[in-house]
Amino acid sequence: MDQLCHPAGRQRTGERLLAAHPADQTSRRTMSVNMNLLLINIGNTRTQVGTFRDDKIHNPESICHSAPERDLEHLLSESFAEVSNKANVMVLISSVNSRAKQNVTQLLRRIEAGPVVVMEEDLSVPVGRQLDPETIVGTDRLLNAAAAFGHLSQACVVVDAGTAITVDYVDGQGTFHGGAIGPGAKTMLQSMHQHAEQLPDVEFKKPDEPIGHNTAQAMLSAVFYGIRGMVRELVEQYAEHAGAYPVVVATGGDADVLFKDYELVEHIVPELTMLGMVQAIKTQMKSDD
Repeated sequence: MDQLCHPAGRQRTGERLLAAHPADQTSRRTMSVNMNLLLINIGNTRTQVGTFRDDKIHNPESICHSAPERDLEHLLSESFAEVSNKANVMVLISSVNSRAKQNVTQLLRRIEAGPVVVMEEDLSVPVGRQLDPETIVGTDRLLNAAAAFGHLSQACVVVDAGTAITVDYVDGQGTFHGGAIGPGAKTMLQSMHQHAEQLPDVEFKKPDEPIGHNTAQAMLSAVFYGIRGMVRELVEQYAEHAGAYPVVVATGGDADVLFKDYELVEHIVPELTMLGMVQAIKTQMKSDD
């Protein structure tokens, strides 16, 4: 789940830190020849756009939903141009924001990009699910789970730190069990500012030290260490419930600030949702062979 953002920001996301699992290499080699994808990950407040070609994700960038429409159209056009001259081009969309998805699909028609495949509408996410009946789960959570397990092949916890924070458990057979959802860092700070007259509007960053010597630093300390503590407690509860300690993978706009150099988190993967989209289409192609 993506983070709250200012209207201006187009942001290049970080490099992939999670290597492909060795068992996945054969299928990747045999299926990579005709895979040319425009990947669009629509979150709560941002849209991430990138391409998949030559068996690799290229140039993932994100832009706020509040940015001018022409900026989003330019980003989509730029990205589509990277694959438009190649064979077998396909557009994959993951969305948790229906209004933003409608805007994106209109822009895709305008730039004549297609065919368009929407995750969980046109193509199911290849992950088992153990959830209550009729439960609706964010597509990004399913894709993150599929990507993490697909590359690790072992039980894992996926932390997505954005507008909301999700801490989800995937068992050793690759089944998604759900998890926990809480407010993200920027959501916490914004809520405090809106509901407490004397609390300022604070931009999220790592606090200078744990003890805040002014109001802004005190707010940052509570949010930063509070989220870390929440994630650690949840991981420990999941481990106790499962009887084994899982690998922890983090993604989302605030993952690097929150979890860089944090021993609990073994992998930070900014494009994890996109990796799940690629895995979904590869799984479909394998089943069609």
